[in-house]
Amino acid sequence: MITTSNQHPVLNIARMAVALKDAAIGHDIDYFASVPSTMQVAHQLATDASIRSGALVVAEEQTAGIGRHQRRWEAPTAQALLVSLILKGEHLPVNLAQLPMIAGIAAVRALAAELPELTDDLGLKWPNDIMLGEDLANAKKVGGILIETSYVQEQVEYAIVGIGINVNQTQESLPQVPPNVPPPTSLRLAVGRTIDRTSLLIALCRAWEELVTPQDSPHDIHHEWRNLLLTLGQPVTVILHRDGERQLNGVAVDVTADGALVVMDELGRSHLLDAGDVTTRLP
Repeated sequence: MITTSNQHPVLNIARMAVALKDAAIGHDIDYFASVPSTMQVAHQLATDASIRSGALVVAEEQTAGIGRHQRRWEAPTAQALLVSLILKGEHLPVNLAQLPMIAGIAAVRALAAELPELTDDLGLKWPNDIMLGEDLANAKKVGGILIETSYVQEQVEYAIVGIGINVNQTQESLPQVPPNVPPPTSLRLAVGRTIDRTSLLIALCRAWEELVTPQDSPHDIHHEWRNLLLTLGQPVTVILHRDGERQLNGVAVDVTADGALVVMDELGRSHLLDAGDVTTRLP
């Protein structure tokens, strides 16, 4: 078994290639020991017409990984899943607003399949965080999702879905975060043992394949995603970035079919918020 200098085994790409050779997702894998960002590489590959939808870019380490609003995504070498998925054509939902929903559902389904003991604790924090915990106040962040799309003459050319999951980090190797955001955790900390990252990545690809085939209606996707949201029913502080960091306090009461968050403020007024505009924080 190949290991890194910190004794963590690297992903078994040969095993993945055998398991996913005929799959809609994961059939082609560009693998890197270290790369600035899997998202950057995926964008470069996606412009090539010969690169099929469902191709992956995978790295053991990112030196300049990013999340939403250009935040750094930090993870020690060979301890997390750092993946960018290229989606084109038939694998894109008719309503692109449902792509973040599919991404969140795929992550939760994969984690539940590999670690069934965590099923009752898996959830999502709107719009893009993968959580472990029974409610938002006590949940910890185990992963994140970033989606970027490219358009040509107002037509979608492709989408890149970046997924980062904390898998085998110890508490000491997790990043420090501000007190008003969910603390990070890892799957290893949650279950008390080392996790096979290769098996988890295969499960993630299979979960995606289930979701990009036409068996699930848009209503089913929205319903499953909504049920996973720990944010609903909870008090939230919303930072409105387009309004110069204006702050809104209220309760998250619903999400629309397009993924917008409905927040009821302290005066009983409803606000419809798009994920591109806001960051929700614990009050």
